[in-house]
This record gives sequence, C-alpha cells and structure tokens, in this order.
Amino acid sequence: MNRKYENKILLVDDDSKNLQVAMSILKDYNVIFAQSGEKALELLSKNKFDLILLDVVMPTMDGYEVCVNIKNNPLLRNIPIIFLTVKDEEKDIVKGFELGAVDYVTKPFYSEVLLKRVQLHLNLSNVMKELSQVNINLNDIVKKQVEELRLKDKIIIQQSKIAAMADILDIISLQWKQPLDKVKLYLQSLSIKLDNLNDEEAQKIFLNTLREVAILDDVMDDFHKFFNNKKNKENTNIKVALDNAISPLKDELKSQNIKIDINGNNLICMNIVYEEIKHIFSKLLQFSLINFKYNIKSDNYINLTIEENHDSIYITYEDNSKIYEDDKINRLFDIPLNIQNHTFDLGFYLIKVFVEKNFGLLLVKKTEDGIRYIIRFDK
Repeated sequence: MNRKYENKILLVDDDSKNLQVAMSILKDYNVIFAQSGEKALELLSKNKFDLILLDVVMPTMDGYEVCVNIKNNPLLRNIPIIFLTVKDEEKDIVKGFELGAVDYVTKPFYSEVLLKRVQLHLNLSNVMKELSQVNINLNDIVKKQVEELRLKDKIIIQQSKIAAMADILDIISLQWKQPLDKVKLYLQSLSIKLDNLNDEEAQKIFLNTLREVAILDDVMDDFHKFFNNKKNKENTNIKVALDNAISPLKDELKSQNIKIDINGNNLICMNIVYEEIKHIFSKLLQFSLINFKYNIKSDNYINLTIEENHDSIYITYEDNSKIYEDDKINRLFDIPLNIQNHTFDLGFYLIKVFVEKNFGLLLVKKTEDGIRYIIRFDK
C-alpha cells in the first residue's frame, strides 16, 4: 500500500474503537498500534518511530509510566510524545508536559486537529534532527580547528625557543670558526710537507683528521648561516629557490641518471628567508642523492609539486631512492637516536626546524617505491 508519508507513528490505546478512528484519520502515515504500555515498550525496542501517540488512561501501566520509561532510555528520549486523553483538567495536562510530552489531544478526535498536531510535531522533530546533525558537524569542525590551533601554538613555542637560541648559537659559531680556520690552515701546510714523506700511515691519519675538521667546519657554517637573526624574510618565489638548489647538483643528478619532474604553479611566492627555503630543497636533494648511490635503479626519479589554495601553500617532494621501514620513517628526525647511531645530520634536521619556524607542518610518508615529504605553509 502506497502511503503519502514515510513517517512511522506508534499509536498506543487500550480502546479498539479509538484505535480504529485514529488509524483512519492517519491513513496516510505508517501507523503501528499497541493496546498496552508493555506492548508499546516492546515495539519501541524493535522499531524506530518518528512520533508516539500515547493514551493516558490504560490498565496495568498508564501513559505517564510509559512516558517515564521512554524518557529514561537514551535511545528513545528524543521521540516526541503526544498524549491522548479525555481529561481536560489543567493539572493532568501540566503533568504530561512535566514528564516530557510535547503536546496533547483530547478524545473524541477531531480529524483536522489530530492531523495538524501530528504534522506540526513531525516537522518540528525533523528540524531538531537537522539542527542536531548541524551541531555535530560544527563540533567536528571546531574540534579540528582547535587541534590545528594547538599545533600552531606548539610551533610558535618552538619558534620562540629557536629565536632565543639564535644569538647564542651565532656567537658560538663565530668563536669556533676562527680557531677552526687556523687549524685548517695548519693542516694544509702540513699536507705539503707530508707529500714529500713516504709514510702512508701518517698520510692516512692526516687525511682522516682533515676530513673530520671539514665536517666540523660545515656544521659551524650551518650554525652561523642559518641561526642568524639578522636575516629578514622576503617575498620569495619558491620555484626560483628550487632551481637554485638544483643547479649545483645538476652534474651529479645527471651522472646518476635521476629524472626530476617539477609540477604545479611556478609563480607561487611566500614570505620567508630565502636561504631557508633553498636549504630545505638542497638537503632533500642531497639526501636523495646519497640514497640513490646505495640503491642503484634504472628508473631513478624525484618528483616535486608546488601548489596553493586559499589558506595554504603545499610542497610535495617524492623520490624512489630507497624502500623505508615504517620505524625508520617515524624516527627520521629523532635527534637522540640518530646521534646514538652516528647518523645525525644537522643540515637535514634543519629542514624540520625551518618548516616549523615558518609556521609550517612537515609530514613524512612511506610510499611503495620510496618516500614522500609533504610541507604545508599556512598563509
């Protein structure tokens, strides 16, 4: 039987004549009836109803008691209840409202009155359900925004710490740089004299010493170059910074047969210290080159994408240089572990530092062939 409305209504009345009259009036709705309070609760446990028409005066369990049971059940309490009663005394009507009913209809029924009350409360119920869903959606949006704000607050705190350290680190790097330059000069002078001696072991020790000094010199350069508060942010074209990072590595990229594919918008700019964004690209490229040396393939590739939307700028860097374990991905920027394993690279770690210093987020993911870095800078 085709009905005009899909709403399911539970009609509860112990009088069969009243049931027949009400069901005749509500013939366009999907109406299920019960002739006792117990049966009504049983039907409610097995079906989903949009409205309940509940007689007040019934044997064993009256309408008030049924209403209390419904309102005490979290799964049922939001179903609107209209009391059906022959009573019109004020105290009986008030009691129904106090128990949670939304309306009442007196018997004998007037067709138009019953239909209008049913239609009104079904419409109100639908509106409340829509508002509830909107509220849930808003709560999800607010929760997500709060989480993002917490992340940004964390980054701001980290940025403040970096700013506080910058002057001290800059002074330390300058103080270390001077004696290091002298040591390098002494070693270079010693190298000339060792070339004239036939002592391979001494030359080996000397070369190892020179290499370690060079590494320390590079570290000090990183400190001095990048922890310098005197450098100002400027409107920087990201593609230009990327090209300048690639340029000195072109020969090595070509020798390893690495294909670089750059996609996205070449005109995107952001306010950042130029050397910082260039450093991010340079160290990612150098890290890829190191991994490619130990994982020779015929289809080496590095893919970069630069995109933006209304709120953020996204940089995606991906290569197929190495298959990573999940644990390795998670600990890529773990300072204590990398120091313990003698794999810590300050320059590589500065990628994360510079991203967060500029209110960005860095996400590293394992791919089928290698690794993907996703950098988001909020505008």
